[in-house]
Amino acid sequence: MEQRKGARCATDLHAVVSCPRFGLFRGAVENVSLKGVYVRTRNVNMCVNVPVTVTLQADADDPDSCCEASGIVVHQDLDGFGVRFTDMDARCQRLLERSLADM
Repeated sequence: MEQRKGARCATDLHAVVSCPRFGLFRGAVENVSLKGVYVRTRNVNMCVNVPVTVTLQADADDPDSCCEASGIVVHQDLDGFGVRFTDMDARCQRLLERSLADM
C-alpha cells in the first residue's frame, strides 16, 4: 500500500544512517522529498518503526554539504529502506529544497 504523501525525486545525495538499535549504515539516496527518503543499502535489514538519524551529504568531498534529519523507518525491502522525516534543522531543509529545485 502506498503511504507516501508527495512525489519524490531521484537524486545523487549520499547518506549515513545512524540507528541506536543496528548501528551505522552508508548508502545512496535513491529518491527524496521534504517528507522522506529512500536509502539504497543492499544487505541491510532494518525494522519498520525504528527511529533513525539520516545524515545527508550533497558532495562526498565537501563536509560542509552535510545535514541531519531524524525519522522513522516506514518501509524495508531487499535493496534498502524508506524513512519518513520527523524533524530536520533549517540547514537540512535548505539542502533538500535546493536539491529538489535542481531536479
